[in-house]
Formats: sequence, C-alpha cells, structure tokens
Amino acid sequence: QICYGCRSSLATAPVIASVSGHHQWHINCLRCSECDQSLSHCRSCYLKNGRIYCKSDYLKLINQLIKCSKCYRQISASDWVRRAGPFVYHLACFACDLCQRQLSTGEQFTIDNQTNESKLLCKLHFGITSDGNGDESNSGAGGGGGGGGGKCGSKTKRVRTTFTEEQLSVLQANFQLDSNPDGQDLERIAALTGLSKRVTQ
Repeated sequence: QICYGCRSSLATAPVIASVSGHHQWHINCLRCSECDQSLSHCRSCYLKNGRIYCKSDYLKLINQLIKCSKCYRQISASDWVRRAGPFVYHLACFACDLCQRQLSTGEQFTIDNQTNESKLLCKLHFGITSDGNGDESNSGAGGGGGGGGGKCGSKTKRVRTTFTEEQLSVLQANFQLDSNPDGQDLERIAALTGLSKRVTQ
C-alpha cells in the first residue's frame, strides 16, 4: 500500500493514519493541505476532494460555500439565517415572494415547487396559489440559537434544539455539499459539531 501524502510504501513506517477508510498516510505525512500544520497530534481531520484539512481550515472552506437561496450572496458564520428544507436564507431575505413581508419564527409558509424558482410564500399567498404542490412548514430561525422547521399540523410538542453559530455553519455547509449524507458522514458531522447523530439527521 502507498502513503497518500508522500506516495511511498506504507511498509517503511509502522505508524499509519487512515482517513474515512479510503486513504492512508504515514503519521508524519498527515498534514493540512491549507496551512501545512501536522495533524499527527489531532484526534480528527477532514477530507474533501482528496485534500486533508485541519478543523479550522475545513470550517473556513465550508463557510465559503453557503449562499442565500434568495439573493445568492454568501452567508457568513455570523449571519442570522432561516432554513426551509434544503434552502438557507439571510434573515432579511426570508420573506414572501408575492407580498415581500418578512416571515416570523413559527409562522406557516410554503415553498412553491411549481416553478424552477421555488418561491417562498406566506400562508395567505399559499392559500391563493395552492393546488397542493408546495411543502408547508413552520419557519425556524438559525444563527445565535434558533431551531429547525417542522411539518405543519404536528400535534406533539418537541423540545427545541438550539445551535451555536459554529454548529449551524458546519451543518449548513455540509448540507450544501451533500443534501443526503450517509451514516458515516452523519457521524463525522456529529463529531465535528458535538451534537448527537440523531440531531444531525
């Protein structure tokens, strides 16, 4: 077997590191692709497109990838956001596409999937335009301690999960990269955020 870092035989050194079960390194060859920091002392590291990252550089990388679903500008880790299924919005952009009214936490809304634009509609305008093809939800705030959205009409109350800004950034960025992560990815995300695997689903 060959070291993914130096491309020499792994038999030359007995200590190796395995990342995601796909690639193996000599422990001294395991370095962040961005900052060149040795990762031999780290409990975890991150693999993306064949490149290995320390936690800090991985978070920077994935934070660059999140864009608002309405204005298409980048969402930074300090921005307050609203999530609606796979869509992420700046707080100010989370408004009905017909009346431009900003939606509040807990307010019912829908994503109209009849067009390629996936219009966000308040309850009033969903009632006017609906033929049942939208995904109805309750709005949930993110950033600084918001929770997730849920299906309308749910009778049971659930405990609201709150997230730190760093946890939200990690969750959003990973969702943008892969909207249907497998069990191994969920475990990695859970370890990165300090959340349970169930919460990351």
